[in-house]
Formats: sequence, structure tokens, C-alpha cells
Amino acid sequence: MIKTVVGSYPVLKKQQPQNFKEKVLNKLGLFDEFKKSMNRAIEAQLESGIDIISDGQVRGDMVDIFTSQMYGFDGKKVIDKIEFLKPITLKDLKYTNEYVKSKNPNIGVKGILTGACTIASSIRVEKYYSDNKDESLIMDLAKALNKEALAIQNYVKVIQIDEPILSTGLYDMKIAKKAVDEITKGLSIPIAIHVCGNVKDIFEDLNEFNVDILDHEFASNRANLDILESCRKKIGFGCINTKLKTIDPVDSIKGLLSEGIEIIKQNPYINDDLDGNIIIDPDCGMRLLPESVAFGKLKNMVVAAEEIEKELYNK
Repeated sequence: MIKTVVGSYPVLKKQQPQNFKEKVLNKLGLFDEFKKSMNRAIEAQLESGIDIISDGQVRGDMVDIFTSQMYGFDGKKVIDKIEFLKPITLKDLKYTNEYVKSKNPNIGVKGILTGACTIASSIRVEKYYSDNKDESLIMDLAKALNKEALAIQNYVKVIQIDEPILSTGLYDMKIAKKAVDEITKGLSIPIAIHVCGNVKDIFEDLNEFNVDILDHEFASNRANLDILESCRKKIGFGCINTKLKTIDPVDSIKGLLSEGIEIIKQNPYINDDLDGNIIIDPDCGMRLLPESVAFGKLKNMVVAAEEIEKELYNK
């Protein structure tokens, strides 16, 4: 079973230039104050045994990373038609990909896009669109995100669309599906959608989305276990509770995984191909956790997943 992450990792304070070379780069406007955070995030994921890692999403929160680089925004205020200007995450993903390949060519990188509905829900509409639920706003965001996805797809193994707002019921699922259809146009790699929270009420809609993987949280939302029997996609199984600032014990992670696997075995769409259809990951991003806790959670998650595999397949 593949082990991955949802995305974000704890961020160090912005680094100041320390040596002569860094000070020169800073004078030239070339010093990257987030590089150390990115390196720490990459190394932590590699050391913990993650198979498909992220760049740590260190440059800002999940919305600001995108709104700060799209035309039509002033901060998180919409002041004009939303348009794609240039690739936003490409540089960091290229760097992460090169870094990883130099360490272990078998490790993959995940591209992460904050979904159109979640971005729309987090901004203030001042001009051009009527409000945060304006379908034109959502679709213009989706068109911009599609261009981002096309720019990064050659450097990643999978692209994940983050849409946590969907579990709240605040957005029309037909419009959300239309937006995901737009974002995924022309892509030739696997696509995941991550929706945290309780997804039981929207799960049948999500089953119809044009994605390969449905990724949800089960450690902090055990009610979601009920969806496993009828999922018609690969399952991203969130098994560590990212809301708690304590390290999940291996035995509790194994217990949750075992419970989920027993339900999944009854799923006619998955049958016996557990390895190919279950992806192990945290419930959500880990940006707000202490760094030592985030690493401990990932390490225990990998240990638990590997022990479960041994028990299932006598590996």
C-alpha cells in the first residue's frame, strides 16, 4: 500500500541570510527564505518512509499560495476577472523532484491544488462577480487551476485537488463537479480529491467526480468508515489524527486500518486488490503541528501500514 501525505508540513520561521553567499543572493533578490523549510519537509518525509511526498506547501496557506499569484486578486479580495498568469507551484515541484531523485529514484512527488470552491469560499468578492458562490467565479478559478495542473503534471506522480469546503454543504455539488471536470481537462496522470470532515451526505456525488482517488479522514471522523463499502474509486485512507498535537500510537493506527480494511473487503469494486486500491495518509495537512509531532505521526503511520501489510500478505 502506498504511503503519502495530504500536503502541508510545519513551517520554520522565514530564514534570514546567514553567510556571505546568502547575503549576496539576498542583495540580488535571489535568496529564498523558505528553502530551509522546504528541505526540512522533504527530508522528514523521506526519513519517515513516505512513498509519494509533497514540497511541504511552505510558502503560505492553501488559499494564499494560489490567490497571491493569480490575476484578479488583491490579497484575498477579488477586484477583476480571475486569470492564470504563470505556473505557481512548478518551481518548488521541480526542485522537490530533483532533490528526491538524487536520494531515491523510487520516491514520487505529489502536486497539490486548492480546489475552486474552497478558494471561492475563502475570499472577498468586491468586483466583477456577484458573490462567493457565483458560478462564473468558480469556473474562472477552475480554468486557471487547469493551466496550473497542465504545467506541473510532468513533474509529479499524482495531482491532488483539495476541496474541504464541500463537506460543509455550502456549495452546490453539481457546480463543484463541473469545476473538477474543468481542472482535470487534458491531464494524463492520476487525480485525487481530498475532502476532510464528514462526507457521508455528499459521498454518492463524490463517487461520480472525474477523479481516480477519493481521499478522506477516518481517524477523526470514524463515521466515514461507512462509505468504504460503496466507494467506486481508489481510497485515500486518512489514518492519523492531524487535529491532535500528540503522536498517534502504532497500535491505534493499525486498529483503524484493520477496521477499514475489513469493510473494504466487502466492496465489490475493489475485491481483493487492497494494495492497488488503498493509499495510506494522514487525515489532513500538518502545517499547524509542532515539527517533532508531525514527524512522529508520519513515522508511526508508515510503521503501522507496513505491519498491516505483513499481516495481510505475510510479506
